[in-house]
Amino acid sequence: MKIYLLRHGETGINAIGGRFQGQINTPGAALTEKGRKQAREAGEEFHRMALCFDRVYTSPQDRAIETATLATGLSSDRLIRDDRLKEINFGPFEGQKWETMNPGTFHAMMYDFGNYVPGPGMESGIGLITRVSSFLEDLKQHKPAERILVSTHGGVIRAALVHIHADPLTTFWQNPVGNCAWFEITCEKGRFTLTRCDRKES
Repeated sequence: MKIYLLRHGETGINAIGGRFQGQINTPGAALTEKGRKQAREAGEEFHRMALCFDRVYTSPQDRAIETATLATGLSSDRLIRDDRLKEINFGPFEGQKWETMNPGTFHAMMYDFGNYVPGPGMESGIGLITRVSSFLEDLKQHKPAERILVSTHGGVIRAALVHIHADPLTTFWQNPVGNCAWFEITCEKGRFTLTRCDRKES
């Protein structure tokens, strides 16, 4: 089985920079024209690779859904939505500038992701990794020959890589995952391996 993790295209919040995005679905979190172009280009890249997807999963957040439709040409009703693919929940900080968070908490989140204690309404690093790991393990039930596209978010992809490689959580957010970056995961005999990727580093 081949699984392709695809991050959504650029959003208005991504373009501004320096802000938490998380699970909000505001107009600012929608794809920009550049983001839509990135999604179409990802689809063209998959076409050159002769990829035909048997299933397309997506986060229920609008930016991931639109990215999936643009990259595959499928209508949104043909996508399989899964709440486990949502971005990490930053609670009251979503849409806010990074500096609005307590410096100590922000430092722990950025450099000790496995141990930072989230505030009310926020999600822990372990919580994110647990739900993403659950999704990946469920994919093992599909047929070995299937090709699966997963349209999701930067935090979710990083969590998937932690699950696959047992990467240290201290470097979680330093792992580059640009807009419309994609990662090919091969599952053979119940084991996941990262086989190729395009991180779209800026």
